Amino acid sequence: MRWTVSAAATVASTYALDAFAAAAGALVVMSGVLAGLSHGWVVVVLVGSYVLWALGLRTNLRANGALLAATGTSTNVLSKAAYDLTRRFARSERAPRVAAAVGYAGTEVIKELPYYAAAFGAAAATEAITGADALVFLAGANLGAAVYEYGLGRLTSWFLRRRFASFERDWVPGRYLTDYYSTVEPDELATIAFLVDALRHADRDQPILFFGVGPTMHHVFAAADVASEIHLGDYLPSNLAELQRWIDRAPDAHDWRPFVSYTLRCEGVSEPTEDEVTLREDLTRKKITDLIQVDAHHRHPVNRRYATVISPYCADSATDNLTTWRQLMRNITDLVEPGGLFVTAALHQCAGYTVGDRRFPSANVSEDDLRAALRPDFDRSNEVIEVHSTNQDATHGYGGVLLCHARKHQPPER
Repeated sequence: MRWTVSAAATVASTYALDAFAAAAGALVVMSGVLAGLSHGWVVVVLVGSYVLWALGLRTNLRANGALLAATGTSTNVLSKAAYDLTRRFARSERAPRVAAAVGYAGTEVIKELPYYAAAFGAAAATEAITGADALVFLAGANLGAAVYEYGLGRLTSWFLRRRFASFERDWVPGRYLTDYYSTVEPDELATIAFLVDALRHADRDQPILFFGVGPTMHHVFAAADVASEIHLGDYLPSNLAELQRWIDRAPDAHDWRPFVSYTLRCEGVSEPTEDEVTLREDLTRKKITDLIQVDAHHRHPVNRRYATVISPYCADSATDNLTTWRQLMRNITDLVEPGGLFVTAALHQCAGYTVGDRRFPSANVSEDDLRAALRPDFDRSNEVIEVHSTNQDATHGYGGVLLCHARKHQPPER
């Protein structure tokens, strides 16, 4: 599908560019705006038009790189081919973008050849068109191409910004809780069970950080019996306020008791009683000692490290750009102490998830992407990654989840 979209976009873009540039070149010639210039000045204008074309192309190359990272599609099939091939073999995050830019720019340069052939061919075929006219036509065509490339780049950037809702503007914690946490759905049946098992590998009686917890408590209950204290971090103040309401036992706070009950069952309690659920809620409230506003875009989002960091559905649900996701993951995993445990989860190969009538981004993360993001800081021999099918495409926009726990390398002893 992505190749089909890219091929169609390439054809449409090629025809549109050719028509726009040719029309611009012809218009400049017919307008006579450059008539009377000496040959030397016409050459100067031509060189200047190439500079403007390069600037317009640069804008489009940046937008095309972002489009490839976010959607896997491009307005240039050669650029997509170069991106996909390089991404398969290169370890560098920059290499695929460079390859995509080279492929795109190379195609655009090749497209210049027909203009030269047409302009100078016409000049040779008839005395009505001079060599100077041919150069003026090329300068005008370059100016048209510059405008087109810049416009396409800006349009692509606008599309990437508008295809998803804004967390700052559109996020409503209450709606999210209603849509996703009225019952324990398939993704959380898998995630909570995995988390309970992962925490058996955590250092006991140490602080645990939940990074990007959102307005939710459902993962936190599993840590209450393990941690000495629990720190909850999120980017949005509205999410932290929702957590505080639950901690304060506000009458209209979200009811997490079904999730507590399921957590206890995962821990081995066959039929949790109401009293056991209440005891776990009370213990969790007691262990929560800090609510922190965090931003994973910062190199050091928290000013300390933890023996255990838990960050499910955070980095992948904050961006549609895989490169940005890698950077967010790097900043989050840096919060894990050497030898510490990192537990994470991501929507599996999902481009976006829905909350009400809004669609929020996801980074389209694969199992290989997650493994690569853990290198080289985490021990492959102490790494568990699972893919679970959840079949929630119709309700939420994704059909599976990635679950992972990994232990960070210990520094070598001296």
